[in-house]
Amino acid sequence: NFDVKGFQQAIKIVATGQNILNQSSGYPVKSIAQISPELNNIGIGYANIGALLMRKGLSYDSDEARQFTASITALLTGTAYELSADLAENIGTFEHFEFNKNPMLEVIEKHKKSLDDIVWDSVPGDIKDAAFNSWNAAEAKGNKHGFRNSQVSVLAPTGTISYLMGCETTGPEPYIAF
Repeated sequence: NFDVKGFQQAIKIVATGQNILNQSSGYPVKSIAQISPELNNIGIGYANIGALLMRKGLSYDSDEARQFTASITALLTGTAYELSADLAENIGTFEHFEFNKNPMLEVIEKHKKSLDDIVWDSVPGDIKDAAFNSWNAAEAKGNKHGFRNSQVSVLAPTGTISYLMGCETTGPEPYIAF
């Protein structure tokens, strides 16, 4: 089974750590060193989703697998933006938030509306409830306090580092593709 509360707690811990690192890191390229603190982008994501789908008995490239993965992705990003709004309330927004406030809030609203595109019939109810709750909270808190991060999530291919992390798959592909 998928541990919704544990997943959300892990997101909050890792995203908080990424925010700390963003403020204390040095960057080898001058343009990145300048823009990183100004936008305070972080890159929360997940790994081993292919193994999770297999454990759940969801066929690769099936609508059910896509909907399940979409729901987890929605939960991940909504939770990260909710934390970002909490951080903004306590330590401030990213430097250019006021300049980007209206477009940023429009993006949050658009992401929240995309929850309606997920076919929730094949997704466990606790994931659905948590995803909607996180996006509702992110939107409400973000409208009130702004956001600490201009972007929070990325789903990069994890490649061979996945195996160093103990993953069975390097991404959404099934193990047989190994």
